[in-house]
Amino acid sequence: KSPAYSDSLILTREPSSSPWREFLRVMQSAGAYPEAMSGQVLVQPPHGPHEGMIPSPMHWRTVCLLEVVSIQWIPLCPWTRTQQVQSSGSGFIISQNRIMTNAHVVANAIDIRVRPHGSARRFAAKVQTYGPDVDLALVKIHESVEDEFWASVADAPPVELAAELPALQETVRALGFPTGGRTLCITEGVVSRVDSIELTPPADTTLVIQIDAAINPGNSGGPVFDSRGYITGVAFCKDVRNCTDNIGYVIPSSVVRTFLDRCGKERHGYTLSPCVPYRWHKLENQSLRAAHKVPHEISGVLLTSVAPFLEGSLKVGDVLLKIDGRKISDDGQIELRGHELIQHRYLLRNKGIGDKTTFVVFRDGQQVECPPVELKDLPPICPRWPDVDYLPEYVILGALALVPLAQGHHWYKECPVELKATIDRWNKRWPGDRDGREQLVLLVTVFAHELTFGYNRGWRVVESYNGTALTSLRQARDLWHQTREQVKEALALRPPVETASSPKSPKSTELGIFVRLGLQSDDDLVLDAHAAMEAEPGVLKTHAIERASWIKGDDKD
Repeated sequence: KSPAYSDSLILTREPSSSPWREFLRVMQSAGAYPEAMSGQVLVQPPHGPHEGMIPSPMHWRTVCLLEVVSIQWIPLCPWTRTQQVQSSGSGFIISQNRIMTNAHVVANAIDIRVRPHGSARRFAAKVQTYGPDVDLALVKIHESVEDEFWASVADAPPVELAAELPALQETVRALGFPTGGRTLCITEGVVSRVDSIELTPPADTTLVIQIDAAINPGNSGGPVFDSRGYITGVAFCKDVRNCTDNIGYVIPSSVVRTFLDRCGKERHGYTLSPCVPYRWHKLENQSLRAAHKVPHEISGVLLTSVAPFLEGSLKVGDVLLKIDGRKISDDGQIELRGHELIQHRYLLRNKGIGDKTTFVVFRDGQQVECPPVELKDLPPICPRWPDVDYLPEYVILGALALVPLAQGHHWYKECPVELKATIDRWNKRWPGDRDGREQLVLLVTVFAHELTFGYNRGWRVVESYNGTALTSLRQARDLWHQTREQVKEALALRPPVETASSPKSPKSTELGIFVRLGLQSDDDLVLDAHAAMEAEPGVLKTHAIERASWIKGDDKD
């Protein structure tokens, strides 16, 4: 501190080196710093919230380390759980006493500890909102310690989300707690591009900001500040292929705002992003354009399939020209800003459920503006995210394990190519066009047992039960329970045979009651019903399965 400049900083250095002395001489001759030759350089403090160091050290206080312990159930055997795993990520404080982070940071969390920058204490927290479709989540400090937590960060100024996307080559800074240490890390880079990328399925295409600032494990969920001191987005991943360098991705502030808006609406829990309610084909091929009589001055995409709820507005064979007034090119892109292009799916994915959207199409030789429609979430028949749109349901049938077929099964090395094709084929069918099916039932495991000796047909879709087409796992369980009752009734009607050479009850095969499962692309699998009933308790005990089945709603009984 200088007496003459009570709000200024004095940087003092001995003018020993000739480059430093030359610098001071030039500055003094220019009249910039009268104290230059004494080695004291006057530095005026920043004025205003976004001048000087960006982000300011006070904003660092909003960044938090998240230490997470997670445990998840296994899709192949949903009656059991993995061992607990420890991981860490980053987050930052936003309005209404919430902490923003990535969904994958807190996925399956059973314990979360939050440590704000500058504090040695870790505070218990829990997941408040989980949005895997945009990889964002909100964390809330536990009620028992929330007063102490917010008192400890009371000096942290509020952060603001940027109102627009950053410019290309704009300087950005990523803050977080990546691997390599336990203190706050700040990396700097520039905006390399703004684009849409395909996220790891089942997530859809999303808008991203690509930066060359280092983003490493542990950075996920941390804020990325733009050159004006606003949060331009949330760091969430990087390209780890060997052939790439310095490619990090940031979820833009516009996507974050939409996520927060969905959280703020009065609805039961978080609602996933709306689905694109049609499938389309590029119109770059001249033969395709000629076949559909599309003039050369018309640009857009060809609709090849339309969700049933849109059939009053859009039709198969329409050429989609505009969405909310935004013109679509022949390859499906729209103008994002200036000469930057992005896939038009972003316009729909960044809306909310129920938001009205206007389409303009080319139909029968003329442009038609369709009446506004409300967007919906259209869940595929093979569910996407565990604990979000499906739960660990299963049924043990004798020595067989049945589960709902989910998209997550696609990524197991045991999953045959035919089954992957089944998932892809059925997910293209809209709700209401699925032959009355609510789920696809998967025979995932054939337990080793005398009952199943000679059968090795796991990873097959079960299409029927004794000739009845299956529509859900619950129906399969109900049919199995009916068969069990038939066996009990048959046993009750047959008195035991009391001879020295015969057992006291008839052989199971003498009842003539069987379970025949019709498998997709394979021969039927047949089990003796009575033998399956007798085998089931031993199978449950051997594999430490607590109950023979669990389907959503069972705990309410």
